[in-house]
Amino acid sequence: MAIRRLHIVWFLILATACGKQTQEDHTNHSEHNHKDAINIVSRPVNQVVLSSQKTIKPLRGSNENTFNANGYIAFDERRNNKVAVRISGRIEKLYVKYNYQYVKKGQTIAEIYSPELSTYQEEYLFLLKSSDSLAKMAKQKLELLGLSESQILQVKNSGIVTHTVSITSAMDGFIRFSSDPVSTEAMNSSKSAMSSMTGISSENSGAEIISSAQIQEGMYVNKGQTLFVVNDCRKVWAILSADISSQEKIKKGDTAILSSEVQAEEIKATVDLVEPVYQEKQRFTQVRIYLDNPLRSLKINSLIKAEFVTSASGLTVPTSSVFDLGTRNIVWMKTGVTANGIGLFEPRVVTVGVSSNNFTEILSGLTGDEDIALDAGYMMDREGIVNEKP
Repeated sequence: MAIRRLHIVWFLILATACGKQTQEDHTNHSEHNHKDAINIVSRPVNQVVLSSQKTIKPLRGSNENTFNANGYIAFDERRNNKVAVRISGRIEKLYVKYNYQYVKKGQTIAEIYSPELSTYQEEYLFLLKSSDSLAKMAKQKLELLGLSESQILQVKNSGIVTHTVSITSAMDGFIRFSSDPVSTEAMNSSKSAMSSMTGISSENSGAEIISSAQIQEGMYVNKGQTLFVVNDCRKVWAILSADISSQEKIKKGDTAILSSEVQAEEIKATVDLVEPVYQEKQRFTQVRIYLDNPLRSLKINSLIKAEFVTSASGLTVPTSSVFDLGTRNIVWMKTGVTANGIGLFEPRVVTVGVSSNNFTEILSGLTGDEDIALDAGYMMDREGIVNEKP
């Protein structure tokens, strides 16, 4: 009986001790939560935000982005064939009258009268009687001046010199008297600047293409002067104007789907050049695509639309999750939860890439395991200044 009473006393002592320990643990836990709450509330409002907003994780993988641009069809300047005069003289006859007139290979475009040409022919006739070797050299000179084999043979057989030389087209195509006004103006400015630097006059340089208004019968031209350009339009350029912000998005080799106002079928092509410089007064990025045009179905200066397809690999997040502060971009990363289940969010600076289809590429700043706020714009008031955690 005495032993049983002793056991009961020990049980009561242990129960009392355990109760005190449980009460102390509960008190310590409450104090710990209270301290955490105080730490959260006492932090600056521009470093932490309490919100129950929905969160998402960054998406990993390859994503295709699409965006549109408008443009036009232009001549492929690499296929230009310049028609120049090989001897000074006067335009005796002009067979083309306007820009983009179609000519065939070998067709006579103009006839040039040249007293100098008459002198070389008379020299050739004289040498035929005295020296075959010198006559051969004189014949080569006439060929270089533009006389055809049949014209030289006619001079040899008749003994009568011709006072004109025919200017013919070397290919089938469309005549262009001059390049566009902007290019001509730029070329003239460049020539003027070069003249001022070197002190050499460019009046008779012969490098400039004459405009259609200037070319007419009776005018004098200089040796080497370019009268026309002939382009067959078998290959053309698609010149597209994209927003300046797209310069970093479009790369050489990207796929483009083109649709023309004069052709029903869509054209699948690739970007060949993103121009690295801006023209004067230009506020957009020019993209160039080389197109085959064997049937000449794509007309010069016709309008064209393009849909670019670019690929982005790595992390992407909804565009609404990124907040642009002007000099930097941030996302709100969830770092914890309060006792009431409200999320704690802190700003994280990220580097963004391509934005398309409501998604933005993240180049750096996230690993892919974070939970971030879906709508970054709702995480701060209009007077808030975001400071990322040091």
